[in-house]
Amino acid sequence: MKKEDILKFKPKIISEEKRLEFFEDGGIKVENILSPEWLQKCQKAINNFINESRNLKKSNSIYDIQPDHTKENPKLRRVSSPCDYNDDLWRLLTEGPIGDVAEDILGPVVRFYQSKLNFKNPKGGTEVKWHQDKPYFPHTNDSVITIGVYLENCTDEQGPLEIIKTSHQKDVIDHYDNGKWLGNISEKNLIKINLDDKKILKGNAGSITIHNYRTVHGSKPNNSELPRPLMLYVLSSGDSVPFTPQPLKSKYEQAIVRGKYDNKIRCDSGEFIIPPNWSNGYSSIFAIQQKETPN
Repeated sequence: MKKEDILKFKPKIISEEKRLEFFEDGGIKVENILSPEWLQKCQKAINNFINESRNLKKSNSIYDIQPDHTKENPKLRRVSSPCDYNDDLWRLLTEGPIGDVAEDILGPVVRFYQSKLNFKNPKGGTEVKWHQDKPYFPHTNDSVITIGVYLENCTDEQGPLEIIKTSHQKDVIDHYDNGKWLGNISEKNLIKINLDDKKILKGNAGSITIHNYRTVHGSKPNNSELPRPLMLYVLSSGDSVPFTPQPLKSKYEQAIVRGKYDNKIRCDSGEFIIPPNWSNGYSSIFAIQQKETPN
């Protein structure tokens, strides 16, 4: 859905000022979105996933673990499609405030693409290098966002999400290097980014981040003594659908979580570079950027 059409609808959760900030900068933080009850349910889900990962020796299609993961000291990096395995995380979107926030940014019809639960473990939890999401999962138009939910307090030291303001209004940068998929913007292409325009989206537990899938973003390692779990929902306007196979299979893929299904889609003009064929899935952005898995 186009920005001018979205802005015709009165926002339900976020302020009009915040909504305009999103469209201008390409990303925002909004405080106090989750109630204590929702936060407690989500934190319980986190603990369950960590406990279920303890006996793993290597990553699988659901759990991505750090190389130094052990039963006694689990180092879970990602849970793929956590909504498939925990009803509360799905209800947070469909019955809770996250769906209303998505409607404020995407318009009255909201389509689900994928979910993931990312962890930054204490003392060195993996960085996420500068990248854009569109090279990973291009859609027919650019009304695609990720909503991140901080499930614990996230300070500067814990590696909060960082965006480059207005980068969503500029070109999408190639995430390949000499034909090899990097999963991030190469050193030689970083000169195209004004890192002085960085915006740090730290927040307390229950706050959220929202960024457009063209926005350049990343995060530093977690250098604190505390974990940084972040629940991520990738969503689009109802008229935007993916061009390429879904790498994170889900029983909810393409579900309409707000509004009613419409069989019309909108296509932006132009061309783009498609990602590798992930029809058989992939582990995580951490493993790809750290070169732990083949491209």
